Amino acid sequence: MQNNLWSLLEEGAVARPHATALLYRDQQQTFAQLHRDSLALAAGLQQFGIGRGDRVAIWMPNVPLWVALMFASARLGAAVMALNTRFKSAEVCDILGRSGARMLIYWPAFRGIDFTGILEGVERACLQDLRHVVAYSEGEAVPRAVCGLPVTASDALMRAGEGPQQQGSAGDGCVMFTTSGTTSRPKLVLHTQQSIAAHARNTAQVLGYDQRESVIQVVTPLCGVSGFGMPFAAIAAGAPCILSPSFDARDSLDSICVQRVTHVHANHEIIRRWLEAANDSDDLSSLRAVNCGSGIAGVFEQAAARGIAVQSIYGSSELQARFSRQRADLAPGRLLEAGGFPLSPHASVRAADIDTGRVLPHGEKGELQVRAPSQMQGYFGDAQATSQGFTDDGFVRTGDCGYTRADGSFAFEARIGDVLKLSGFMVSPAEIEATLLTFPGVEQCQVVGVNSERGQRAVAFVRCAAGFDEARATAFCAAQLARYKVPARIIRLDAFPLTAGANAPKIQKNRLRDMAQTLVV
Repeated sequence: MQNNLWSLLEEGAVARPHATALLYRDQQQTFAQLHRDSLALAAGLQQFGIGRGDRVAIWMPNVPLWVALMFASARLGAAVMALNTRFKSAEVCDILGRSGARMLIYWPAFRGIDFTGILEGVERACLQDLRHVVAYSEGEAVPRAVCGLPVTASDALMRAGEGPQQQGSAGDGCVMFTTSGTTSRPKLVLHTQQSIAAHARNTAQVLGYDQRESVIQVVTPLCGVSGFGMPFAAIAAGAPCILSPSFDARDSLDSICVQRVTHVHANHEIIRRWLEAANDSDDLSSLRAVNCGSGIAGVFEQAAARGIAVQSIYGSSELQARFSRQRADLAPGRLLEAGGFPLSPHASVRAADIDTGRVLPHGEKGELQVRAPSQMQGYFGDAQATSQGFTDDGFVRTGDCGYTRADGSFAFEARIGDVLKLSGFMVSPAEIEATLLTFPGVEQCQVVGVNSERGQRAVAFVRCAAGFDEARATAFCAAQLARYKVPARIIRLDAFPLTAGANAPKIQKNRLRDMAQTLVV
């Protein structure tokens, strides 16, 4: 068995060529068709000069082309840069510039959003490595040019040339996700083909995707690890995978009922919207497990009453989404706990003292550190962050607080830092703060996260002159940030609560969180 990404598709095309691999709207694509399309795309990418070590940026929702482009890029040894469709010009500029993407593939007409206009707003200096722009279409006209570059239709890309020779290998960079840390700029998490393929196979085997009559539904974006891993695990399992360009609770429930979906990865907000949209006549009995990485306690009993079995999982961009899960035979209290048992038998988890790095015995709380086949290669273009992200013996520093157990499981309790998880994406408060600090009159800003009925939300506190207009500041953020990053409230304070520190006074973020919690429901 090979351990590169292409092998997943090739094995499926040989073993079950006529079985359904992807379902999209009213279309079905077999393993043989997906294999053929991916080969054609690889040939097209190669003719456009894409080769080993290059980056291809994908700025699209969940469509079959996304999956085929992953396989095509992997075949050539190129890596995909996954861009969130909610990004605005400044965010796209930053990611395209730092990733050095040579090609960008996007859907100009998705949801009526002016993606071409957003691209035109990108500073040209960020596009110095970009050579080609490809537009996906579902019958709409595509622009002839954008940012001074000619635009090629994705259909034409698939007709560009003859089949390429395979170049990609297990150790090649495969995909990059954006994540946030302690700086205002998201880090670019780079995974190899081996880590993606290993995670896909482990997910298929341990979470039961490879059981008879399994059907996988993707309801979170492919640009993030929770959605991304689903189709590749389904392909590893030989199971059909349902894609949709955007999430609609009613449509998703209908698909579960009609297609007899067995496995979904959802977040707290998606489950809540299912529960609101569900009818008494909905037959959800086919669902074997709904993986949820956060907020499971708030929806567990309600979901169970509707026949939705929610399973707690743990993951991250650095480790991939389904690194561990809780077993169904555990006591009720453990079922709701974040953490669990690693999917891979080759994974190791330990807790270390936050100050000294000393490895702690079971039950003692510290920073969770992980070494696993699914872990990242590093942070692309950031040697310092990569060095800080690993221990000397190769464990990933998760930045999470928790403890291990003698039975091989671990418990995750909270983030050590202040990183927020908004709509399933990790976001640094510093990124939002940096935006608000450019709003006229704002002198100081602090962003905290609070729990609400819609999951975690950001709340900003600003120190500025009197006459601050919250609505204008919110609109200002909405024009520059993805919607999920826009604070639910922006509150003006005369001064921040402070406490004495060894070197300087420190802002009491706990007090800010308490204040914020009373403002957001």
